[in-house]
Amino acid sequence: MSRISWGKPRLFVKDNDTSGAKWEELYTPVEDSTQLTVTKGDKMEARIEGGEAEDVKYKRSTYSVTFNIRKGKIPGGNTIRKLPFHSIDGYVEKHFGLLLQPEDPTCEGFYIGDATVSIDDAYTTAEGGMWQVTMDALRASEGDTVKWGVVTLSGTAGSRKIAFTEGSSFDSGTTGEGSSAKTITNADVVEVESTAVNS
Repeated sequence: MSRISWGKPRLFVKDNDTSGAKWEELYTPVEDSTQLTVTKGDKMEARIEGGEAEDVKYKRSTYSVTFNIRKGKIPGGNTIRKLPFHSIDGYVEKHFGLLLQPEDPTCEGFYIGDATVSIDDAYTTAEGGMWQVTMDALRASEGDTVKWGVVTLSGTAGSRKIAFTEGSSFDSGTTGEGSSAKTITNADVVEVESTAVNS
């Protein structure tokens, strides 16, 4: 059992613009390609004579998740892999939610409720063809844009449920860490082995 959220992740996405859409598991990303990147908000300084800062504030940070998924065949057959994102020259019209579960599912993963998606094609002889996926997180209606917590799967193959229990990585100032748990999603999920995706 791990102490930190490293290792092979499982990624799940949901089409936010289609009523009744299910969470869909993506194929395992290319090794070491999955990253959550923060762009720190601009620093603003109120200076007084002599150059000293009388006050400092930062604008909100923004977040993006990037990962590469290898093109190819689904193991055990000749069916070509596809993604649940329909793109034209990298542009994806719809918005998607994202859940990331780390290799040890008892460790914290994260949830992004709404994001824009772009996809670029790439190829090397060492890695073959790949989709380079970028998901830019949009501001959440409440709370943090990137919410940390535990992603859990329940049920059996063909009838899985996925849930996200939000926690806090920051000391609450009382006993122990974090705030009270809050489940923010609990829905049907289609696992990667049976994913029916758009062309």
